[in-house]
Amino acid sequence: MEVQRKRSFNTKITNHDFRKEYKGSALERKFSNEKPVGALRAIAEWISRKATTTTRKTKIAIRDEPSRFDTIPNEIVFAILKNVNADQTTMRACRRVSKRFEACVNAVATVDVNVLSRLVITGLAKKGIEMRWVSYVGQKSNATTVSWPVIRSGADFAFSFKRFSIQRIILKDLLLSDEIIDFLRRQLQFSDLTKLIQLSLKNVDFSAANSLTLHKLLAPMAKTLEIFEVCQPIGMRPDSVTDHHLAQLDAMTIRRISIDGVKFAGGASRQLKIGDASLKRFAELGAFPTMVLDRCAVTTQVVCDYTKNWFDQCNESEKQVRSQVCTVKRCPKVKGSQFEAECRRRGLRCKNRRGSGSLTLYNVQEENTKREFTIALAALEDKTEKLKQCADLCV
Repeated sequence: MEVQRKRSFNTKITNHDFRKEYKGSALERKFSNEKPVGALRAIAEWISRKATTTTRKTKIAIRDEPSRFDTIPNEIVFAILKNVNADQTTMRACRRVSKRFEACVNAVATVDVNVLSRLVITGLAKKGIEMRWVSYVGQKSNATTVSWPVIRSGADFAFSFKRFSIQRIILKDLLLSDEIIDFLRRQLQFSDLTKLIQLSLKNVDFSAANSLTLHKLLAPMAKTLEIFEVCQPIGMRPDSVTDHHLAQLDAMTIRRISIDGVKFAGGASRQLKIGDASLKRFAELGAFPTMVLDRCAVTTQVVCDYTKNWFDQCNESEKQVRSQVCTVKRCPKVKGSQFEAECRRRGLRCKNRRGSGSLTLYNVQEENTKREFTIALAALEDKTEKLKQCADLCV
């Protein structure tokens, strides 16, 4: 129905009638009360026009033309980036410009070596690992978290690790595996390991490792180590730590070897394949590091030979009194009574006294000398004797 207009427009004031222009114009169609025909089609057309406009803007923004940084010749880039070596903040900012700048900075950067007192690798279960570097000089500490995807990706942090001179490496609360060892070896190849004196594994789970895993870890660092510790390990197998692993260590450099608190997988009472071969090797080379051997395969006779060799090869001056300690714990082939008898057979005086916990200390001395070799023994409980004692108590 056509809208009826009131004829109230005064045509006497002006000769131009605006009503004639309004009728049938776009303005009349816009403000009319009629519902638009094909509303869904209109909405679809609007969305289509909007999408076309957005796509056109995106295509304009993404150009195939090379960046201005990429057009700079390599010689000029190297000449520019040589001047940012002094400022570490500027150097890191340049590395973030592009992959090309990152490669150039890595090539021309002057290495400012930081001496790390400790590099601590801590397991974070499903998150990955935490790498914390500690410097006693200036009391500085920093940490970063590395996720499992990054560990498995084969990435390397050469820019950071080539600035490190590491003195101690500590692995703790960690599931030891080939993935972790390969990742660490990939990073440590850039660092200075000539001053590395200590490798400690604390509360490390060996259930996912094999004999070669520890071999790979020791390979790049064994020759400079003075302290090698495996403390409170779990999930151990007989070949987790063996004589072959200790043979990687430099006998003339190592000062302390500690294999303590061993827990085997499944709670089984087994022994590690660390036996007489290691003690004989150190004795032949004249090296007598302080040792803690727990659940190992050493025998009473070789422990006594090791003690006797220490006395034979240590030269005592008039003003110097030397002593040494070797702790043998829960080794089934070492008996306290047999040890005393073997020492006397070799002409050594042996006195025993009660130590802390289940340890029995045997102070071994030569005749007419003040030198002393202390053997601390903590033998496994004899099940037969224990049952006999229980039976006697019951009676």
